[in-house]
Amino acid sequence: NDLVGVPRTRSRVSPSSARLPDARSTTMPSGLPGLVVTVDDPTAESSYGGLGGHATYRVLTKHPDLGETTVRHRYSEFRSLRKSLLEACPGVLLPLIPEKKILANSSMLLHDADFLARRAAELAEFLSQVTSHQLCMASAELSNFLRWPQPLVVLVQEHAAAQELPPLERADGVDGADPLASSEGDLVAERDDLEAARIVLQRLASRQKDSATDTLLFGKLCQELSSHGHVAGLRAPLRSAADGTGAVAAALQAQAEANAVSELLLRLGRFARLAGSALEQVALRRKLAERASSTAKRLADVSAKEGRETKDSKR
Repeated sequence: NDLVGVPRTRSRVSPSSARLPDARSTTMPSGLPGLVVTVDDPTAESSYGGLGGHATYRVLTKHPDLGETTVRHRYSEFRSLRKSLLEACPGVLLPLIPEKKILANSSMLLHDADFLARRAAELAEFLSQVTSHQLCMASAELSNFLRWPQPLVVLVQEHAAAQELPPLERADGVDGADPLASSEGDLVAERDDLEAARIVLQRLASRQKDSATDTLLFGKLCQELSSHGHVAGLRAPLRSAADGTGAVAAALQAQAEANAVSELLLRLGRFARLAGSALEQVALRRKLAERASSTAKRLADVSAKEGRETKDSKR
């Protein structure tokens, strides 16, 4: 009954906040039936003097029987949540969240609606995966972050307790072994290849959009040139070129914005982050194993020393 702490008071950096236009909402289902977590409404908050600042996101939790809970968080607080969950839920492959963007003029990003909408979608996906894992969803760190009321905390805990964790098995069938222990090299290669493929595909899509823009511009110039009186000899080929560029540009634009390309970009990024999470766990488990080995050695030394002292006392 003490999982939900007293809500922290959060003072805004600036007395002025600008509501960003065209902020898209991203809704993700969770592991508890009926529970939905939404991340939307990115709001730019400037510091005094208009220099610097940060963006906050509205995080809305909905449940058909328990109503809604709303809280605003900035990006750094999502990162702090993930760090806390790593400590509270050891062994869980927590999804990575997007890296912090560093620009010479960071205020530019505060007013980039497309960038903030993409970040809201990525943060929503992070919360969706976290609230779908029975250990994470029942943690005090998550319930405090989302400001869940006590009835919802109890409901989530009961649901999590009813779930069964899969047994930890190695590919060779050895129970209790770490399935990641021998996979580090493969994980590094997979992460690097996935990220490289994502970057190349993104670059190709960007080039196609640029080609579509240039093709449209060329068609417009041909159309305008064909109307000049001193290019009568070029009028026919210019008009022909102008007529043809419209279809070519439309095809290029459609290919660049195809749902299949967008979906593949999302999936490549998602699997690259998953490989990164697995590598993170490999490193954490290695440190834990080293600490356990060191502790076992110290205990063995102490035990041996006590044994020698006991023998000496009996002589």
